[in-house]
Amino acid sequence: MSKTNLTDLHRKFLDAVASDGFQPAVGAISSDPRRTIQAIQSGVVAKAAVNELNRALSFANAVGQNFAAVLPSLSEQVRIEVVSALACASSSKDRRSIMEHPLCPSEVEGIVAAYDAAKAEEAEARKAERAAEREEKERAKFEELRRKFEGSNGAASKAVAAE
Repeated sequence: MSKTNLTDLHRKFLDAVASDGFQPAVGAISSDPRRTIQAIQSGVVAKAAVNELNRALSFANAVGQNFAAVLPSLSEQVRIEVVSALACASSSKDRRSIMEHPLCPSEVEGIVAAYDAAKAEEAEARKAERAAEREEKERAKFEELRRKFEGSNGAASKAVAAE
C-alpha cells in the first residue's frame, strides 16, 4: 500500500467542511461568521479534521491487514474483479506488487492492460481536443490581426486582390 499523504487528506477534509453537505462538529460552522471564526480558533474544526483523518487511516489499515486473509476465500470471478480494481486504482509500484502476488489471477493482467489502453486513449483525446482549441484560438487571433491590418490598408489590399 502506498503511503497516504496526510496533507492531502487534511485538505480534502477541510474542503468538505467548507461545503454545505457536511457538518463536522457541533457549532463548527455557523451562519454567523464570528461564531465560525471562534470555532476555528478554538480548534473544533481542527479536531474534527484530525478525527476524520484518523478514521480514514484506521479504515485503510484494517482493510489492508485483513485483505490477504479474505482473498483466498473469494470466488475466482470476485477475486479477478477485486484484484483488477485494486490494480487499476493503484500506483505503478503498488500495481507491480499486486500483480506479482501468488493469489493474483492471470486474467487481471489483461484487464489492467485494457484499462491502461483506455486511459491512454482518453488522454490522447483530451490532448487532441486541447490542441484543436489552441489552434482555433490562434486562428481567431490571426483573423483579428488580419482584419485589423486590412482595416488600415483596406483600399490597397482590395486593389491588390482585384488584380
